[in-house]
Amino acid sequence: MLAAPFAAADPGATSVDPASPEASAILAPAIADVTAQLGKPVRLDVRSLKAAEGWAFLWSAMQEPDSSPIDYTGTPFAEAAANGVLSKKYVTLLHEDEQGWVIVDKRVGPSDVAWAGWGAQYGAPAAIFDIPVY
Repeated sequence: MLAAPFAAADPGATSVDPASPEASAILAPAIADVTAQLGKPVRLDVRSLKAAEGWAFLWSAMQEPDSSPIDYTGTPFAEAAANGVLSKKYVTLLHEDEQGWVIVDKRVGPSDVAWAGWGAQYGAPAAIFDIPVY
């Protein structure tokens, strides 16, 4: 049986307040990951953080510690950024287990909808990927 690509949103998906303790627990591995990938401190401006059934999806804008947009200069992504193929976004899918929140998949600077197949690929609820357009 094929699922409709635009099925109704799961009412169990909730937006997580970025200032909440729950968000802090979800964001900690994401911040550690993006900081390690870029090799420098990064702030994440949360644009959407939704959770359901032990899954969470974060869609954010990367920023310098002073809240200015991320500068890829000096990072492993500098050449791609200079060629205009990176956004300043960071997205990640996380799953909660007995150890806490663990990253399942992620993208630094996606220029497309890199997460489009993550729900089906990993069994995450589709509703968490319903993000606002900025």
